[in-house]
Amino acid sequence: MPRTMLSDNAWNKLKKLLKKSGRVYNKYEHRNTFEGILYRMRTGIP
Repeated sequence: MPRTMLSDNAWNKLKKLLKKSGRVYNKYEHRNTFEGILYRMRTGIP
């Protein structure tokens, strides 16, 4: 299991907000993308 910054509970809350926007559909890759963005913000990699 990969290490993630978001807990499952936090991701479920965020997923509900994203679904309400009507622009995001449910795919596992969305979580990976969001985790990558958070990782980049946390570490400051160029």
